Amino acid sequence: MATSMAKLVKVVIEQGKSGAYFATSPDLDGLDVARMTIKELREAVPEAIACLYAARGISVSVSPVEENDEFDCQWVAVPTDAPAYRARALA
Repeated sequence: MATSMAKLVKVVIEQGKSGAYFATSPDLDGLDVARMTIKELREAVPEAIACLYAARGISVSVSPVEENDEFDCQWVAVPTDAPAYRARALA
């Protein structure tokens, strides 16, 4: 996942039979978050996105994009160290 620009991350939220909520993303492999409430889930998603980027050596700031649907939302991941990342990519 090489990027030096902001990336939209679509997040799909589903409620399981146990009542817990689950977030996954078709745009970000490995995003798999579960919490008992939607509020807790929405608070955990940005950290999970940031951690997945960090595992790839990219530091990002994650913010929600205006939502129209409680179970289908987007977040934007903006690299916080884009110049350093570009320098590594060119090396």
